Amino acid sequence: MVFKKEFDKERNECDEVTHIEEGITDSTLIEIDELYGAADALSIKYADKHHKKIRNISIIAPLIVFFFLLYEAAAQHWLIFVVTALIILLYLVYRQPDKEDAHEKYLEYRVLAEALRIQYFISKAGIKKKVIDILPWFTEIRIPLVKNVLSELPTIETDQKEPILDCWIRDQMKYHDNAHKRALEQLEKNELYERISLIATILFYVIALIFEISMILYAPFDVETAHWVRAGLKIGVGTATAITIFLSNYYGKMSLSSKVEEHLRMYWLYQKVEHKIKQTKEENEEEIIYLAEQCLIENASWYSHQKKNTPDFAVE
Repeated sequence: MVFKKEFDKERNECDEVTHIEEGITDSTLIEIDELYGAADALSIKYADKHHKKIRNISIIAPLIVFFFLLYEAAAQHWLIFVVTALIILLYLVYRQPDKEDAHEKYLEYRVLAEALRIQYFISKAGIKKKVIDILPWFTEIRIPLVKNVLSELPTIETDQKEPILDCWIRDQMKYHDNAHKRALEQLEKNELYERISLIATILFYVIALIFEISMILYAPFDVETAHWVRAGLKIGVGTATAITIFLSNYYGKMSLSSKVEEHLRMYWLYQKVEHKIKQTKEENEEEIIYLAEQCLIENASWYSHQKKNTPDFAVE
């Protein structure tokens, strides 16, 4: 759990920040934008660290399987030292104390950034209601940082109402549409790699079956040749297994199928609100608050799902 004091400290040390929009003039909107920029940049920073750890674990685990197979099947006994070194390395990477709590900060700062984005646009639309008043109960109790930051935001005292159809709704529609396509492409690639790995595994087993039957019936090879053929088949099956382990450890932690659904849901949500605004020719408060509430619920759901993706591994 990240506390506001820690966020304030990291915010002040954050050099590179992003912006919701350029050319903001309202002092309150500037404050919200600055908070968003820090939360967004920090979330990206810790997401990179989190994904790097998952990537390292995902690479080392199948290498252990592969080199152990070479050690056992190809009688390369010296490889036991490589396997031992890799096991130690995997342990160190996996058990390395996460002093920065990268996974938690990545998630909490992302939810905070999205809540601030929502607050920015409903404030820009001239709506007095605050995001803190419509936060999902889950977000309040699980991510108190969001409530603590939002509670200190001032209310915009203005009757001016600026349009948010293009800068928020359509902009986010475009973002989620592109993100959905990228996630779908990654998912299809992963499924292709898994099919190839499965087919390769089955193929090696079939070849092994045919080889053993031929050895029983005809004995076409001498003992030494048969040994190396069996070793080659073991290594082939093991390599396919190692690839499967990598896909499970790395792409599995990316939750690609969930990403596809999440981005598609968000795209449909923004599209629905855009359609209603086009029908009524008015950006009414009721529709904008509805959009804000649904976005906050989706963010809470995303956090709950991503919370499960802690770095771990499988080697079988």
